[in-house]
Amino acid sequence: MGVRMKVGFIGLGAMGLPMARHIVDAGHDLTVASRSRGPVDAAVGFGASEGADAKAVVAASEVTILCLPSSPHVVDVLDAAMPALGPGKIVVDTSTISPDVERGQHDRVVGAGAGYLEAPLSGGTAGAQKGTLTLMVAGEEATLEAARPALDPFAGLVVHVGGPGMGQVVKLCNNLIYAAQMLATAEATVMAQHAGVEMEQLYEILTHATGDCVAVRTRLPAEGVIPDSPASNGWAPGFMTDLMAKDLDLAIDYAAGAQVPLFTSGIVRQILGAASAAGFGREDFSAMAKVIRTLAPE
Repeated sequence: MGVRMKVGFIGLGAMGLPMARHIVDAGHDLTVASRSRGPVDAAVGFGASEGADAKAVVAASEVTILCLPSSPHVVDVLDAAMPALGPGKIVVDTSTISPDVERGQHDRVVGAGAGYLEAPLSGGTAGAQKGTLTLMVAGEEATLEAARPALDPFAGLVVHVGGPGMGQVVKLCNNLIYAAQMLATAEATVMAQHAGVEMEQLYEILTHATGDCVAVRTRLPAEGVIPDSPASNGWAPGFMTDLMAKDLDLAIDYAAGAQVPLFTSGIVRQILGAASAAGFGREDFSAMAKVIRTLAPE
C-alpha cells in the first residue's frame, strides 16, 4: 500500500459502512462512530476502532470522513468535533447537503486551522460496496492531495469541481437528472405492463435504444426482470425514497435562490411525496412506480 493514515469515519449507514471497510482493507488505521450500535460493532469486527464520540474520532485521526443524512446532522457533528480541530486535521464531508450550509462548515473548520473538503458521492450502495464511487470534491487542491490516500480506497473517480459549495451543486444536478430518469422509467414500465408488453423484451429494447439510462439499467420497476434491482428484492433501498426527496428539496431550494426554474423536479418531488405518504419512504425510490400503478386503471 501507499501512505498509511489515521482515518476517522462518522456515519456508518448503508453507504458509510462499506466505505469504512475499504479504508481498513487498504491498510489504514480507522476510528469510527455512528448513531447505531450494530454498524459500529460490524466495523470493529473488520478491524476498526470505536471512538467515543465525534470529538474523539477527530482527535484520533488525520482525516475524518463524514457520511450523514442531512445538513443538520453535519452541523451537529462538527459542533461536537470543533474542539479537536486544528492544524494537521482534515474533514471530508461526503454527505449530500445544502451548498450554502456546506460553505458555512468549510469556513468555520478552515477558520480553526484545519482543512475541509466536501465530496458528495454517486454510485449508490452498490458503488460503495465495490469501492467504485464517484466523488465530486470541492475545496482547496492541496487539501485534496493530502486527503487522497483516505479517499482512494472507496473511489472509482475523484473530480475536483471547484471551491466550497460546488461539489454539492454538482451532486444536486446529478440527482435531479436521476430522479427524472426514474419517474420516466416508472411511467413507461407501468404503461407497457398495462398494454401487456413482455417486461424482458421492454428491458432488452430500452437498453439498446435511445431510452437507455441508468434508471432503466438498474431500476426498471418490474419484479424479476433485473435480478439485483430493488423491484426484484422487495424494494430494498439502494437509494431511499425519503433521501431522494430530501435531495430534490435541496435542489429546488438552491435553484429558487438562483432564479433557475426546475420544472421536472417539482413534478418528481410530488410523486416522491406520494410514495412516502403511501409507506414507501424507506424503500428504494423506484417505488414511485407503485404509486403510478395505483393510479392506472385495472
